Amino acid sequence: MKESFAIQEIVTNKYMEENNISPVILNPYQLHLYYTIPHELLSNLQHKKTAQLDCLVLHSMETLGRFIHIYPEKWLELSGYFKEIISVTAQMPVKRYEVN
Repeated sequence: MKESFAIQEIVTNKYMEENNISPVILNPYQLHLYYTIPHELLSNLQHKKTAQLDCLVLHSMETLGRFIHIYPEKWLELSGYFKEIISVTAQMPVKRYEVN
């Protein structure tokens, strides 16, 4: 599992670097430049009162599949903070309402 996560991180970071995408730090106390818990990302966006950000970069939509299935309203709220959602494996924007 750790190996799979490491590969996802490498591929996603490479995509971001190649496309000049810089991460936004919402919480100065977070350990990583990325989120592994969608609830935490949503909470930080809500508390930061952040304007719409350019994009949310995901390794794949499957990484959020369970969250999207169980919490469709939270997914719509979360995705609303971004102009586009990019799935690195698909290398294309994903529609907000696209849930598998």
